[in-house]
Amino acid sequence: MSVHVVPRTRVLLLAVIAACLTVLWPSVASAHTDFESSTPTDGATVEGPLGEITLNFTSSAEPAGEGFELLEPSGEIRQPTSIDPTDGTTFVLTYDPPLEAGTYGLRWNVRAGDAHPIDGSFSFTVDAPVPATTAPATTTPPATTLPTTTPVTTESSGATTVPATTLTQLDVPPTTAAATPAASPTTTVPPAALDEFLAGDDTADDAAWVGRVGRTFTFLGLIFGLGTVAALVWVIRGRRDEIAAELNWVRIAGLAIALGGFIEWAGLHMTHDAVATELLQTKAGVAVALKIVGGLVVLIGFHPGVGRVVAPARSLSAATLTDDASPDTRAAGARWVPTTSAAIGLIGFALVLASFWFDGHTVSRGWWPLHAAVNLVHVLAAAVWAGGVFAMTTIVFMRRRSDDPTDTASMVVRFSSIAGFALAAVAVAGAVMTFSIIDEPGDLFSTQWGRVMVAKIVGVALAALLGAYNHFRIRPSLEQRPDDPALLADLRRTLAIESGLFVLIVLLTSWLVAAAI
Repeated sequence: MSVHVVPRTRVLLLAVIAACLTVLWPSVASAHTDFESSTPTDGATVEGPLGEITLNFTSSAEPAGEGFELLEPSGEIRQPTSIDPTDGTTFVLTYDPPLEAGTYGLRWNVRAGDAHPIDGSFSFTVDAPVPATTAPATTTPPATTLPTTTPVTTESSGATTVPATTLTQLDVPPTTAAATPAASPTTTVPPAALDEFLAGDDTADDAAWVGRVGRTFTFLGLIFGLGTVAALVWVIRGRRDEIAAELNWVRIAGLAIALGGFIEWAGLHMTHDAVATELLQTKAGVAVALKIVGGLVVLIGFHPGVGRVVAPARSLSAATLTDDASPDTRAAGARWVPTTSAAIGLIGFALVLASFWFDGHTVSRGWWPLHAAVNLVHVLAAAVWAGGVFAMTTIVFMRRRSDDPTDTASMVVRFSSIAGFALAAVAVAGAVMTFSIIDEPGDLFSTQWGRVMVAKIVGVALAALLGAYNHFRIRPSLEQRPDDPALLADLRRTLAIESGLFVLIVLLTSWLVAAAI
């Protein structure tokens, strides 16, 4: 009896995704936000008093945490009297009374359009105003008159001559007014205290690390969990106990996704002074909520009895697959078929996939609809490839313990064809996303994001080389000698190394999402 997925499952899945997009459609920021300039600039000396400080960013931002803090020469921390955000890229900080002479430090903390925290600091010096200079005033004292004697004759006999006194003026040198006294020296905060203030409290850095840890759990869960589901449908044909073990890995993946979401939520709270309802109004909050809910739905949806396991009929013809009423867990050739019971778990994965449309550079670079669609292709293809490698790795090690390599060669053959298409999709989608994010090829080496991307490309290239080795060397040999212990050991070794590389690639990806460009 053939088992088919009921069409309404897909309809329900599409309806949920459409509802999420309708309610949570994001407004797109034009670029990744970064600090551009300030007035005064870092280390500048300006004439006081200073009433305004201007900060410019490359894209829209909003104050976060402590916002803008000013360290005065007295050692006091001062907040702006008012903040004018203008268009969201320029903040004009007004101070009343204005800043007098001294050295100041300014520390700022903002959130970018994709809700990632950005902080920084700078210092400047305000000089005392220079007094207006005028010509020195001179004072000319009145001329001094000295007496002189002139004889005067009286009209009487025996007149007596009486000396007459006359005043004579003498020139005296002018005197100059006293000069204006010099301004008193200004008070300056000790350099050590200024450096400590400018260094900040590292809250944003700590929050960034918490976010990376959370995203690592989420990415690992999604890539390996969704890829395992794809491998169960298209690649793995084996025993019932192997299929049950793979479904256990899917549930563990759901738990990892939810755990990562909770960790990311904690990181958001470190930089957002908001309650949960306010945080859910941000794109970052929506993304994290979708991860938490999606992970829990995957955990619940992929319960032990999810889907159906069908095996070859016990007849001379093995062309018909039937449900086995009394299954033999050791019988080979069984495969897992998703049914309506798997719809809940698949919806959970869809919610997690949708979360990436509200986070990282998907909302901050390029045209959002194109970037979101390409991102979806990239993640799905990466899950099929990396998750398929992980699923095969667990299967071949299980078969080593049971000493039963049945169907290993055909499993490798089936996966090789699928992996080739997945690798091509990963490469094309990744290239489109990369050139949507960077402004010029040189950004791959001059920016933090670019350097991490180069490291990721190297990791993907190494994984692709191992895949090519399996495809062109091991697969043909296994088809001829499916029970060769040396070939099987070589396969286990290359698959294990490739899985390890994918873990490294996921770690780099979790860093990329929040890296500055």
